[in-house]
Amino acid sequence: MCSKPMLRPSRVLPLLPILLIFCSVAEQAPAAEDSSATTDATVAYVTTESFNDEVLAAEVPVLVDFTATWCVPCKVVDPIIESLMPEMAGRAKVFKLDIDESPEIYKQLRVNGVPHVLFFKDGKEQDRISSAQSREIYVEYLEAMINGQSAFGVAIKLLDDDAFRRHFVLSRSIADLQKALTERPQLLVEPFANGQTPLGLVFNRPNFFQDEQIELILAQNPSITVRDLVGLGRCEEFAAAVEEDPAWANYVDPDGNSMLMTAIRRSYRLPNHGCLQAVLNAGAEVGRERNQESTLGRSVVLLEDADLLQEFLDRGMDPEFADGEGRNALHWAAIYGYENIVLALLAHGVDPSVETFDGKTAADLVRGIRDRRLTDLKEGQRSDSPEIAERMTEMAQEYDALLALLEKAEQGSVVKDS
Repeated sequence: MCSKPMLRPSRVLPLLPILLIFCSVAEQAPAAEDSSATTDATVAYVTTESFNDEVLAAEVPVLVDFTATWCVPCKVVDPIIESLMPEMAGRAKVFKLDIDESPEIYKQLRVNGVPHVLFFKDGKEQDRISSAQSREIYVEYLEAMINGQSAFGVAIKLLDDDAFRRHFVLSRSIADLQKALTERPQLLVEPFANGQTPLGLVFNRPNFFQDEQIELILAQNPSITVRDLVGLGRCEEFAAAVEEDPAWANYVDPDGNSMLMTAIRRSYRLPNHGCLQAVLNAGAEVGRERNQESTLGRSVVLLEDADLLQEFLDRGMDPEFADGEGRNALHWAAIYGYENIVLALLAHGVDPSVETFDGKTAADLVRGIRDRRLTDLKEGQRSDSPEIAERMTEMAQEYDALLALLEKAEQGSVVKDS
């Protein structure tokens, strides 16, 4: 699912009710049209204006695919949804909704990221799926709703599907997980098809209720492995295990996550950065992370700790290694507005003129964010309260200062890490 925060994490929580969290990328495709005029014989779009009549007032079940032209994962889901439209004609409605064309509905329903598929019946949301699934999953939902079955009952039935169970474990509320345990007692302890455990999956997919998920899983008495010790913050036990077998320092789990990445992802929730230092001291090879989908550079930047950044650099982290969008550590530090990290990277010698795959330097990225903040304030889109408006103004000013710093660096001025 595309959802990349464009604000530093410490600033996100107070602004959640008014934030639209988007995934950045790639080529812009033609904008979606209203359901009254389709781009293809089988493609129908619903908009803010038609949502009530087409979706909430519908006499049959409705599927709505929240999508965007710039969203890469949507290119997997959208064709599947489009193929359902003629099949469900007369028995259910199937729509797409472009979140850039109809942001009001996106915000109103608290759809955080795309692709996101929501199911409705009798004017009420029945369920939602926040990750790409097979065509059969969407068909099962619609057929069950057509036949009067509950959406939650469908979800329980679909837990036999490995990809869907992953989605269910990660996305469901604690109450839903507890309810599901009455039907599927092994839901949170049985390994997935590749051997990954639900506990290991949750460690590497942070969200706002991750701690509650972990607590619920632990209540099911799962087997605790050495890799789990890192996620749980049991650092001394981890260090003792590495003493017996040094290979644990660079163990990679079934989903391809190293001990180091697990330690970083959990460091935001655990005191003193959790077991991050213990993993580094155990001999974790920083260079191995170059090919991770979630690059080490971005992950270390998010720690917002210049001393830790320097330790990673000393251990061989390549700050100019780019992710799938061509963004290196400096680009991400600029996006998140971390001036101290930007300064450290510039002092290390990272070139500020390096461009992302879509031709943007770090300064360009900051300029775009600053301009969007100013536009939002001017149009009143995110100024629901004086406090929020004031904070947004402060952030725009901070990005102004960061932009000036990066522009100076691009001109060849010597930047020293103060």
